[in-house]
Formats: sequence, structure tokens, C-alpha cells
Amino acid sequence: MNEPATPREAAPVTVARDIDTGRIIARGGDGLAHDPSLERTFFLREVHGTTWHRMSPTVLPEDQAAVAQLAVARLQAAGYRVEADAEYAIETTQDRYVTDGRSIANLAATIRDAAGPAEVSDRLEEVTAAHDGVLAALDQLLHSLAAVYDGLGGPADRHIAARMRYLAEHRLGPITADLLHTRAELADRSTAPARPGTSLPAAPAPTASGRTR
Repeated sequence: MNEPATPREAAPVTVARDIDTGRIIARGGDGLAHDPSLERTFFLREVHGTTWHRMSPTVLPEDQAAVAQLAVARLQAAGYRVEADAEYAIETTQDRYVTDGRSIANLAATIRDAAGPAEVSDRLEEVTAAHDGVLAALDQLLHSLAAVYDGLGGPADRHIAARMRYLAEHRLGPITADLLHTRAELADRSTAPARPGTSLPAAPAPTASGRTR
């Protein structure tokens, strides 16, 4: 699932240090470049006529080049062409630079391009798996946020914690149930033979009374 995206046909994203401000700035692309790739790499979004990003002032000067390189690598893994200052340029598009969100988008693409219901059902396993699927991870995230707010102690924090738990239990739960049903329904539509090395259990033999044994 964690595969670099197909290159985008758009203007390149430039990552360079601004001469006037001394800040490392990212501009350009197709609008989608103002993307998790940057905002998850210590860049802040700015919207002044156009959308662009600047590196957060929380990044220490000695770390700025490494952070800019990481941003470049993530943009390239997401399919963007990047033009960067020499000290920030990096050729890699390793899988580890693909964000979690991009991985889910790649999964969505494989579902959209699937050959038939059986393949879609198989792909949904990544979403509905009980302990490490996408929905289970989102449930954990919401409960973790609730635990954080439990410990903050502000006037509204208990309400926010309760809201996070409500979303997990009463909003995410029905989505999970629907997708589990969808996966099973798609699998039942398939007439494909069982996978190699698997066999279906034999049906129990009927008795004279019509009961099975």
C-alpha cells in the first residue's frame, strides 16, 4: 500500500530559502501540493492570494536543512516534481516518506481500479481488520485524544473528551458495521474459486429426520 504516487503533470514545487526573510519557503505545484507532505513536516500554510508554506520557526537552525530535505522527499513520494536549493535537494522517494494519508489514498485507488467484487472485498480487509485496520486505528486515535483531554483540566476539556468517545462509539461504529457488511456482500457476489491451499468445510450430512449431524 505504501507506494510512491504517479508523477503529477503540474508546475514543480519550489523549496528554497527566501532572500528577504531568510525563511525556507515552499511554493508552486497544482494546489494539491499544499498537502500533508508539507504540513506534516513542520511547514505552516499561508494564504495571501495564493497558498504557500513556510517552515515553522519551531525548527532549530541546525535542523532546518534536514527538515527541508524530508519535505522534498515526501513531496516526491507523493508524485510532485520538486525544484529545491542544492542543500535541500534529495533524489529519494522511499516508501517510508509516504504519509499515512497517502497510503490510504493509494488503497482507495486500488479499490477503484479493482477487477471485480472479490478483489474489492480483499482490499477492504485493510480497512476493516479488527485490530490493525484503518478503522480500528481511527478508533484508537479518537480514544487517545479523549485521554489527552481528560488530563488537561480546562473548563471545556471533559466535554471535548466525551465528544471524542461519542464519535468513536456512535459515529465510527456504524461506519465500521456498514463496511463489514459491504465486504461480506461483495465476497458473496464472487464466483471465484477458493484460494490455493484453502478448502471449504464439508456440509453436514442430513439424517432421516432432516436434521444435520
